[in-house]
Amino acid sequence: MEIKLLRRLFQEGLLLAARILPAPVEPGKYVLVFDKANGGEEQITKARDNETKVYKRLNGALQDAQDIGFREVTIRFD
Repeated sequence: MEIKLLRRLFQEGLLLAARILPAPVEPGKYVLVFDKANGGEEQITKARDNETKVYKRLNGALQDAQDIGFREVTIRFD
């Protein structure tokens, strides 16, 4: 889901938490996952191809979470 839509979901109270997790098939990279109020999950996608956005650095994921509205993020390392 694009960042502007995630921002709207956050403002409506539909996103509860943000987590930065290791990317499943790309060692040393990260994905940003959001917990939804309905129990599901959502991830940021690239605007061009609708694939999950993978971050090379934690700072990029932290900045996107902050831009959406989160003041707190959980980070998991493997």
